[in-house]
Amino acid sequence: MPVLLKVSEVATFTSTHERTVRRWIRDGRLPAVEHPSGLRVPRRALWRFLGLDFALSA
Repeated sequence: MPVLLKVSEVATFTSTHERTVRRWIRDGRLPAVEHPSGLRVPRRALWRFLGLDFALSA
């Protein structure tokens, strides 16, 4: 899995629509970075958002 994920990849991974992912980003719940070809979500940020970051907190 790449370090920076496209909005479409996040939507596929979370089984949601791209608009939902963009709403999460806009609301500040899911961190994203500007990339020349669009928004990108750091993989670790997605894991944290989904509550899968337990390995890093131990």
